[in-house]
Amino acid sequence: MDTPLFGQITQQNVEDEIVQKLRNAIINGQVDLGSHLNETEIAKQMAVSRIPIREALRKLEQEGLVIRQPNRGVFVIKFTEKDVHEVFSLRANLECMSFEWAIPKMTSTDIQELRDLISNQENAAKQKNYEELARLDMRFHEYICIKAGHSRLLKSWYEQHAQCQMLLNIRFRKMSDYTPETVVKDHTKILNAIERNDINAAVSITLQISERVATECSQTLGIIFETTQ
Repeated sequence: MDTPLFGQITQQNVEDEIVQKLRNAIINGQVDLGSHLNETEIAKQMAVSRIPIREALRKLEQEGLVIRQPNRGVFVIKFTEKDVHEVFSLRANLECMSFEWAIPKMTSTDIQELRDLISNQENAAKQKNYEELARLDMRFHEYICIKAGHSRLLKSWYEQHAQCQMLLNIRFRKMSDYTPETVVKDHTKILNAIERNDINAAVSITLQISERVATECSQTLGIIFETTQ
């Protein structure tokens, strides 16, 4: 870390800000996959002690963004193909379950909220703002999971959130000639099924999309590994 990546901490809630800064840097690709996160160096850049850095890294470990290796330290996760398919298959099944609970409750206001999210996704794709596109992608699915009103389902979905967003960011950056446009198309298909109150169609579409996206993410990671080895 020759050039400081993390600015000094000034907010009162130190630990939360540290977690947010580290999480954003990892999810947005400012720190490479597999990189060693040196507690001392990060603490120096943020002008804090190592204790809150250590606690923040523990939280990110729980989110699946970093791994701790005995006697070596903490490293940004380096996904395997198995990791990718596990993340997306679990996420897809949770979202499929959410349709059963959410679609019967959907109002015209909810439909418009989802439509607005798709419009914002289209704008982000045109502007090549892939970080925002990944955030809006996750927000679309989050809205449906929240609407389901199933607290345990939502908790499980949030546990996959950070890893999914990280993988989506990588996919958008490395396949920028193709994948950003698929977000709008995919979500429009899901929204059309929701408007028809067709749970089975929403489930089928989601499973197909998830399988394709997982494959694309695996291919993208292959590109990264080839160029960094």
